[in-house]
Amino acid sequence: MESRTVGGRRYIRVMESEERTDADGHEREPLAGGQPASRWAVREDAVSATLDSIGDLQRQICALQAEQVRQVAAFVDQRNSLDADLGVPDSPGRYRSLIAEISIACNVSTLTAQSYVADCYNLATKHPHTLAALRHGKLNVTTARAVARETQLLNDPAQQALADQVIAEEAADVPAGKIRALVERRVIEIDPDAAARKATRERADRHVTVNPATPGTAYLAAYLPAEQAAACWHALDDHARSLRAAGDDRSISHLMCDTLVERVTGATKPDDVKVHLNLVMTDTTLFGADDNPADLTGCGPIPAPVARLIATTGNTWVKRLYTDPLDGTLTAADTCRRRFDGALRDFITIRDQHCRGINCASPIRDIDHIIEYANGGATTANNGHGTSTNCHTTREHPLMRLYHDQLTDVVTWRTPSGLTYHSLPPVALGAGGATGRQRRHRSRLLHPPPSTMEQRLIRFYSARQRSQPVRRQQANYQRTGRHEGKRRRKGRTARQNRRKAESPWQ
Repeated sequence: MESRTVGGRRYIRVMESEERTDADGHEREPLAGGQPASRWAVREDAVSATLDSIGDLQRQICALQAEQVRQVAAFVDQRNSLDADLGVPDSPGRYRSLIAEISIACNVSTLTAQSYVADCYNLATKHPHTLAALRHGKLNVTTARAVARETQLLNDPAQQALADQVIAEEAADVPAGKIRALVERRVIEIDPDAAARKATRERADRHVTVNPATPGTAYLAAYLPAEQAAACWHALDDHARSLRAAGDDRSISHLMCDTLVERVTGATKPDDVKVHLNLVMTDTTLFGADDNPADLTGCGPIPAPVARLIATTGNTWVKRLYTDPLDGTLTAADTCRRRFDGALRDFITIRDQHCRGINCASPIRDIDHIIEYANGGATTANNGHGTSTNCHTTREHPLMRLYHDQLTDVVTWRTPSGLTYHSLPPVALGAGGATGRQRRHRSRLLHPPPSTMEQRLIRFYSARQRSQPVRRQQANYQRTGRHEGKRRRKGRTARQNRRKAESPWQ
């Protein structure tokens, strides 16, 4: 028997001897034992039936996905029509609120919902043949979305209709991995200038991103024009090979990475980079008493040895952060402003870790007032939360509402259609860093029961649990004070008795 504790739960694994019977309860025999052919025939029929069932389920899934595509397009038209009748201006906030509602309904991130809504609307309005192929199970939804995305280069509706018909007829006999190449070829045949327009559009979409990889590492990616990307790579490669030829014992890859860091940051050595990083760990992890993972803001969890290495390398500043024992969120760190800046901005960024918008985990770009400043909201940590640029724009819809529960710190987003999304600051150590008790309490807050009485009980429990450490500390002070006072009185009485005994007047 083997036991292990993961995420506050204890798992027990029972090591059993190898089973000698198969799924049907028959004793297993070697293949050379000459088993009856009927037994194998029955099992082959069962396997074939299971495979047929998988195919039927896939066709049903495709049909349901086609219906969902149609419903998403219908919702977009209905929501836009209703907003127009209500006098809501056509703005990015109106579009972002629509995306947020799809995100809640489908339980996906806002970034996923954004691309999904665009593809669904194009499929339902401009690609009837592709949508029909999806409905009959000839295409899967990923392939259908790729067709809708790649044919957007065609500006003429007649050309789009022709491409939709031709591609839908051929796609059923083309491997899934070659669908994109087929679409690109047919689009260029219909409009030879489409590739040039695509290249112009893509070259204008250059950007730099950073994404977490394995614990303690991350990917720094630059989406550049081809000639610029090749020039950067050749410059790094040439410099690395010259250093290698001069006697540097580092590998070419390590030299290229170190040169990139040095040239981007201006430091003479990669270890001398002076950048403000937020590394959150417990004091026991810092001093080596345990090996609980730490959290590097923006990159996710990292192992304890790597965290200690980062914390002890170069110029390191240690700041004490105080967490709530009930839900594990940050509550304070070691004044009246209009803007969130300085130490206050750093604290909210460390506390929230990522955007707290509707189903969004994008990097924080803005520190937004939960209760707007124009409506009397204070510029404090309790009234601020981190948002991405898109989620900050979502609030521009006049029917989007935000409510803040001061006791539980839950922010409730209510969309124009009446859907609700509950946001709570993440655990200080990141995803998976909560104890079992904290995890259960956070689940009650993020998924509140429908009963008003149960919600009141949760609020009462939150207030009681948060005040217990204070009451316990006060009780300790009072107990210590009473004990100290009693000890002092006993000492004073003993001194008085001793003086009386030593007095010559007795």
